Amino acid sequence: MKFAPMNYHYLRYSLKKFLDKVEQSVFNSIDLYCSAPQFNIFDYSLFSLLELEKEIRRRDLSVMAMTPENCTYPVNFCTQDRGTRESSIRYYQRAIDTAEFLGCHKVQISTGFGYFDQSPEDAWKYCRDSLQQLGAYCEKKNVELMLEELKVTTTNVLIKSSDLKRMIEETGSSHIHGMVDLDQMTYAEESIDDYMDNLGAQLVHVHFNDRGHTVPGDGDYPMKKYYKDLKRRGYEGTISFEICDRRYYCDPDKVIDDITEWLRNNTTELS
Repeated sequence: MKFAPMNYHYLRYSLKKFLDKVEQSVFNSIDLYCSAPQFNIFDYSLFSLLELEKEIRRRDLSVMAMTPENCTYPVNFCTQDRGTRESSIRYYQRAIDTAEFLGCHKVQISTGFGYFDQSPEDAWKYCRDSLQQLGAYCEKKNVELMLEELKVTTTNVLIKSSDLKRMIEETGSSHIHGMVDLDQMTYAEESIDDYMDNLGAQLVHVHFNDRGHTVPGDGDYPMKKYYKDLKRRGYEGTISFEICDRRYYCDPDKVIDDITEWLRNNTTELS
């Protein structure tokens, strides 16, 4: 398995601070969370993109995965509102272009939602149609989409691993795969085995975070068991740490140190 930190908890700092810390750590790649003011997928200049690429390469780092903001911004490719849906597709198209430029082959995409007072079947159809368009674009760009489920409080489209399986099959795209966020998984009362059983080789990425998107060991999830379950099922894909809780905003460097310590104490990955 290949591990990488994400810069979500560095939102109050420049990307350079994050890159400096990763350069000094045991990691050699990143999961690039794209959000203003650090790096806004909606509207960055070519100069900004060139500068970002230079800063990453200067530190001998690579971009393992890219995570555009999926939830805070008006991004929703499943909605019944056509204008929002089409602008969201353009947003992800730009994210795919960005990933290609940075030499990144994986872009995370979270399901949107349909109006909760309207037919969920319509939202499912729009989700599938949007993904089919993006999958065709990915094929030309040599980029893979990593499709993520969300909680029932957030979406009425993709909630469980079986939903991911069905959607991936219906898109018919060889460039759309599944991923699991351990916080979403546990909230839905599912397990690593559920994801492996439903997705198998189509499971290509993991957000390895404790309850509430906290550092492994800071919550009450059985994180060591989750790691062992992934190993037992032969998972060899990529793993990143999506640490979102605001308690970490004041001292983001410590998060990477704490993740490293947890890996050393509970896994053999850093041996």
